[in-house]
Amino acid sequence: MARIRYLKPDFFKDEDLATLPYEARLFFAGLWNFADKAGRLEDRPLRLKVEIFPYDKVDIEKCLQLLNKAKNGSGRPFIQRYQVDRERYIQICNWDKHQKPHHTEQESKIPPAPPMEMEKGMEMEKQHEGSKRLGNGETTVKKPLRLNSDEDFLKNLKANPVYKHINIDFELGKMDVWLAERPGRQKTRRFIIHWLNKIDRPVVVPRPEPKPEKIAPPDPVQHAKVAKLVHETAVKMRGIK
Repeated sequence: MARIRYLKPDFFKDEDLATLPYEARLFFAGLWNFADKAGRLEDRPLRLKVEIFPYDKVDIEKCLQLLNKAKNGSGRPFIQRYQVDRERYIQICNWDKHQKPHHTEQESKIPPAPPMEMEKGMEMEKQHEGSKRLGNGETTVKKPLRLNSDEDFLKNLKANPVYKHINIDFELGKMDVWLAERPGRQKTRRFIIHWLNKIDRPVVVPRPEPKPEKIAPPDPVQHAKVAKLVHETAVKMRGIK
């Protein structure tokens, strides 16, 4: 469905647009009238030919290809042609910069275009620059601990400033004894190493709660013998009195 769109005076002064043939420039302006609220439309050259150039012999596919090429100035194209689920679509670039659709216009039902390769590169570069400003470079990456023995582990633990936050009193050569008395010893060891690699926050290693001892059920035979003995003793005590 055709819609009324804006045509700014800057359109006629665009240097990148001036390099295109006359019919491509007119075709580009015509695309705006058939784009939805988000600047998207179906990529159907034959239909666009009928809608925009009904009385002229114009190679619409060539116009689309020219508009889809990167500009000399910004490196971005005028339009982006893409596919979603085997359906072809067109996204007019910088749509929000040049068009202000009415607020009552229906929202776009066409899926958005994927990021262009140039935009991906710019986004990665922005993230890289942001990491540099935040000090998240290679120099701040903590190297994982490589511990070959329990003694090495305890030496690293004692030398680490986070040790004062751990509520466990380790002694060299006694770690195996300490862990052997508690369930999940290897899990506890990995837990401590994991937190040693994150010394930017205090560490509290929870002490595992002791498991309650299992009480064996009473033996019925033994219980009967004890009850009989108690009964006989009581009878004797009455006879004595």
